[in-house]
Amino acid sequence: MSAILNIKVKILSREEVAPNICLMKLKAPEIAQDALPGQFIHIKCSKENYPLLRRPLSIHRIDEEKGEIYILFQVVGEGTKLLRQRAVGDNLDILGPIGNGFNIYPKSKKIMIIGGGIGVAPLLALCEESIRQEKEVRVLIGALKKELVIEEENFRNLGAKVDVATDDGSYQYKGLVTDLLEGIIKGGWLADQIFACGPKLMLKKIVEVSLDTHIDCQVSLEERMGCGIGACLGCVCKIKTKYNNEDKVKYEYKRVCVDGPIFEGSEVVWGD
Repeated sequence: MSAILNIKVKILSREEVAPNICLMKLKAPEIAQDALPGQFIHIKCSKENYPLLRRPLSIHRIDEEKGEIYILFQVVGEGTKLLRQRAVGDNLDILGPIGNGFNIYPKSKKIMIIGGGIGVAPLLALCEESIRQEKEVRVLIGALKKELVIEEENFRNLGAKVDVATDDGSYQYKGLVTDLLEGIIKGGWLADQIFACGPKLMLKKIVEVSLDTHIDCQVSLEERMGCGIGACLGCVCKIKTKYNNEDKVKYEYKRVCVDGPIFEGSEVVWGD
């Protein structure tokens, strides 16, 4: 993992791409140089000291040549509400890049990327890197309704095949994105790796499907964070770390911020 920087970055643009979903472009050459798909930055949302805690936001896209990064976030609380109100030209105080990144195996030829809701945030950079490595990429996006489908065209523009599932059937497949995944697998399209980010119940089901089909699966976990740099232990998750000859499992708690946020799906203990 590269060094975590504490720097000021300038807001270059800001737009609302869906109801309460904001896309922000930042001038951050130091971050763009070192960031990996799957990492995040920890942002001081206002110019004042309120709210006290920073907000962890995934790096949505990385443009190393221009020295720019993008963040995509949902306005759900006081911190993100204040962040949405920040003006173009403002400087943001950030820490980053933080955490590990997705691990694309050189031998993998077919990649499945699955995002549920705002879980698409770290996945566009992953898609871009997968395409750069000449992988065949298929993207599944899950949303409650058509208006909340995020970044579909940008995934397509990169060269990925994109399918969408909406809970209410207002756009494309009606039902859960995990049902769409199972249908695609039954139809004969098998990925070498699955990467996913979204609600825990969605991730749990995707991991179950991946284990049944013997497909490697990596998930990006979302947890409330305090410090964001591994000191406060406020974002730990339970992980299975070892199997022995007696089939007993060893457990330990890992920090989502610096040990993650990317974990092997088979190692995560869900709902505990």
